[in-house]
Amino acid sequence: PCDSSIDCTILTGPSVHRSPSRYAAPMAVATGHVVLSDLEKRFDDVAVVRGIDLDIASGEFFSLLGPSGCGKTTTLRIIGGFERPDRGSVWIDGEEVTDLAPEHRPVNTVFQSYALFPHLTVERNVAFGLRFQKVSTHEVGTRVARALDLVELGGLEGRRPNQLSGGQQQRVALARALILEPRVLLLDAPLGALDARLRKALQVELRSLQQAIGITFVYVTHAQEEALTMSDRLAVMDEGRLVQVGTPREVYEEPIDGSVADFLGVANLLDVEHLGGGRVQVGDR
Repeated sequence: PCDSSIDCTILTGPSVHRSPSRYAAPMAVATGHVVLSDLEKRFDDVAVVRGIDLDIASGEFFSLLGPSGCGKTTTLRIIGGFERPDRGSVWIDGEEVTDLAPEHRPVNTVFQSYALFPHLTVERNVAFGLRFQKVSTHEVGTRVARALDLVELGGLEGRRPNQLSGGQQQRVALARALILEPRVLLLDAPLGALDARLRKALQVELRSLQQAIGITFVYVTHAQEEALTMSDRLAVMDEGRLVQVGTPREVYEEPIDGSVADFLGVANLLDVEHLGGGRVQVGDR
């Protein structure tokens, strides 16, 4: 089923995710298998993440989808190490990382605000994370050039963030995250600050980039079309719980309950009354 709120072309099958990429070859071959086990997190007396068990495959584009306040960003922050769960564990490639600080995890994060340094050039923004590693000046230059070519920003090394468009700033933030060659890239609503036209164009570019580099993307969004367009699989969250996990087609065409169907914008929701004796009444008839 389709309605006017969802572009039906996003559900046309595997070809959506197999289009030729115009991006460069992978920066590194990585795994990035993420397992969340019985995660719980409370802030004061409010449970924001409740009993989450999730297995995200290596190289998968996985989205956490749900309304504001459902726990998706907190879950992402737990994976990244910015929040510590009250219960449960986080595993990456078979290693438990629950107690590791963010800088000691094979993970990097792109935030909605991009968090670029306004006084630094594009080149120095992208290279910033390498200053904490033992990397030669020559290698820094090589890796910066490669990262900028990957996101098609070669030639803009000398510009500052205020001289870039919103889409270009987003690509700088991606290059800065990718230059550290993480096994998992976490993206917290990175397209949310962009206008609708640019957001739609960058959905395609972001998916193409993920395919080219081959690392695991965990993507947070409240935008249904965004998640359905880009994801290999997605999880619909509500009130801190995983309500349904599956491919975009599975979740859209076979929602587990009315709340998932309603959130995804499915139009064919009907009231049904059980009359007994094996009879039901649909709507008013």
